[in-house]
Amino acid sequence: MPATPLNATTNKTSDSSTAAPSISVGGQWIVDASGCDPKTLQSLATIQSICQDVIASLGLKVVGEPQSHIFGPPHGVTALYLLSESHLAVHTYPEHGVATFNLVCCRETAVWDWQTQLQRRLTASNVRVRHLRRGAWENDVAVNNVCCNELSTPISEAIIEADE
Repeated sequence: MPATPLNATTNKTSDSSTAAPSISVGGQWIVDASGCDPKTLQSLATIQSICQDVIASLGLKVVGEPQSHIFGPPHGVTALYLLSESHLAVHTYPEHGVATFNLVCCRETAVWDWQTQLQRRLTASNVRVRHLRRGAWENDVAVNNVCCNELSTPISEAIIEADE
């Protein structure tokens, strides 16, 4: 049996309906903001400020120098922060009024008020936050609602719509 990662939590359960991971290695937060102000989405300073606030608020640690690129009008920016806890990536699409954020973190919980912050700072009219738990699940989960193959976790229990 493979060794448990240093920061992983184990969560054995006999009730497969809860689909609790047997080994949890954190989560992934997928955030989509739409109806955003195009000029704001072209501002690398604004996007970097949001990323820095996420990192500081959650007590995450940046490894090395963040990387970013400005594509120039009418396109947006891309920024990537390598974290000791994993990474934070953002891509903006001013031509569509959309910003996408992806936070992958070895922590189970990394709550940040995406809704309020992106509405205020990007004038987003809609913010959708999804949380995907990462780790290894028991092989005996129900076959209903699975993605990919018969050993996959039920979709409805692996992805959590968050009101964060």
